[in-house]
Amino acid sequence: MLAAAEFRTVARVERIDPVTKLAEVSADIALEPGREYTVLNESGEVIGAAKEVKRSGNGNSIFTFIGKRRALSAGRRITLVAANPGFSALGDRPRQQAKPQVRFTLKDAAPMVYVPEGPFILGGQQVNTLHYVPQSSEGKAANRADVAGFFIDQYEVTVQQYRHYLEETRQRVPEELAEKNGLLPVTHVTYRQAESYCAWAGKRLPTELEWEKAARGSQLETVGDEAYTEIRNYPVADASTAELCVTAEKSSAPVEVDKLKDQSPYGVIGMCGNAAEWTSSWLLPYRGNTARDERFGKRYKVIRGGSYEHPLELAKSYVRLAGGIPTLSRDRRAGFRCARSEP
Repeated sequence: MLAAAEFRTVARVERIDPVTKLAEVSADIALEPGREYTVLNESGEVIGAAKEVKRSGNGNSIFTFIGKRRALSAGRRITLVAANPGFSALGDRPRQQAKPQVRFTLKDAAPMVYVPEGPFILGGQQVNTLHYVPQSSEGKAANRADVAGFFIDQYEVTVQQYRHYLEETRQRVPEELAEKNGLLPVTHVTYRQAESYCAWAGKRLPTELEWEKAARGSQLETVGDEAYTEIRNYPVADASTAELCVTAEKSSAPVEVDKLKDQSPYGVIGMCGNAAEWTSSWLLPYRGNTARDERFGKRYKVIRGGSYEHPLELAKSYVRLAGGIPTLSRDRRAGFRCARSEP
């Protein structure tokens, strides 16, 4: 049995009974009968609490749910976190004291970096931008997010890896992809293609909060009872961006991933350039951002990271771009890397 302070799993809402309002949920691993959970949405926000009341005929859990109205819907992905007093006050996340052992096997054999549990500084301070989040609200820090520990690919998915996936799944390898250098990052794939690759590899796309934390680091240093932040806009020191980040000012094409020189505080490569990257998060306003934007809603996914096609200004760790124009199955403006929750 897993200790309560370590338990979390990604789950999917299969259906919601219109009469009883009970939710049928399937999870990656068996859930403990009767346990209470904190429920997080795709952005890592707490949306309510759930308790298993019974099992369905196919072994799925049937939950009661108390939380935001219409927060659950059939087909939605959620994260279930065991509710106990060890959760942090910032985001109802249990604290992990040590790096977990890697106990999973991945089809693409890509090296992954572990990003530990804990808070980080989120977003930017430019009002009326997609990434704006107030620094403080009612006298309290409002721009800190608490993300559960996770693994993320050290490098962007390469052409070679993507070709192998297409061959393994008996899909046609496009001619332009067959002739490309295999060590280049795969670019111009749709969100659906990126999502399918990660699922095949035994992983998933990162949420935008996971992506940003992997790029920025924790940026928090506690001295006594006060917390201080290091102002850092890029995955690398701001003074080194022109030299290290592969953006439009430096290159008209992507670079082989093993030749990249930028490295985030957690050791993730290529987050400030080369290929922009899909995340699994919908483009929604951050809490406290009251600006109106027609792109907000569950229509577009967030794209993160610098690119050889974009100026350096868009390579800042907190910049959000809208992906899915005109649709998530046709928009080819990004590459991607995969993530994995703690086992």
